[in-house]
Amino acid sequence: MRIVVACLVAVAIAAALAGAATRRFEVRVDDEARALLDGARHRAPPVVEARDLATLPAPVQRWLEVSGVVGHARAATVRLRQRGEMRTAPDKPWMPVVAEQYFSVDPPGFVWHVNGRMMRFVPIAGRDRYADGHGSMLIKLASLITVADGRGPEIDQGAMLRYLGEIVWFPSAALSHAITWEAIDARSARATMRSGGVTAAAVFTFDERGRFARLSAERYMSGAGGPTLEKWFIPATEWRQVRGIEMPVRGNAVWKLAGGDFDYYRWEIIDVEINQPALYADEPSAPEETNR
Repeated sequence: MRIVVACLVAVAIAAALAGAATRRFEVRVDDEARALLDGARHRAPPVVEARDLATLPAPVQRWLEVSGVVGHARAATVRLRQRGEMRTAPDKPWMPVVAEQYFSVDPPGFVWHVNGRMMRFVPIAGRDRYADGHGSMLIKLASLITVADGRGPEIDQGAMLRYLGEIVWFPSAALSHAITWEAIDARSARATMRSGGVTAAAVFTFDERGRFARLSAERYMSGAGGPTLEKWFIPATEWRQVRGIEMPVRGNAVWKLAGGDFDYYRWEIIDVEINQPALYADEPSAPEETNR
């Protein structure tokens, strides 16, 4: 009987510790997201006009036209919800996840907060952040045990590439002064982003309709022997209008490695909303799904 009581007490203590750690982690991430939104400039952004696209390469112009950004306000801040599956290695099982993400366009930055469960019962929480030209990645088991805490030049480059690839959910950011475009052919263009002393480039490829089809770049991948520069692909597989803007709502994140493709994240966009600089948690009720 004493053993049973002791076990129950230990479980209760562990649950209390995990609960307190989860609250601390969520408060930290929420504070970072609020700071990001509060620091965004152009709180009353102008409407995108057709003439704003005139200096862009033809495939980028067509993408923005097809997306429907003309006549809509430029994005100054963005918030979105997504769900998906991720795995840590090609031979590891898929783990269902849900995430919220907040963006600032000027200055460019984001905070991504993801939650999932490993082996169906071990909670895992992660935060990816890009601010002031620098990236940082933090992953914790049960919000207690640090699995990854990444910083440095390679993380900075990866975070910038991630931001660049994710403007497909708020395409008016393609007009940012931090991004320059160069046509490659009728269906692709190279985007080069410069911010905070860091430069990164990626190739955007569009389909026959002018929609974003995939992004490719060379990005640093963390490994046991240190980071290595690898080919990184983000293919889109489904598109839909969300709040009047056509965008990719399903796709993958893939490392093209010497030993074969490592498909590590399958994402689905639930909702995207621009120029609502508030956290979902700060609202009285969660927003409804608006993928339509």
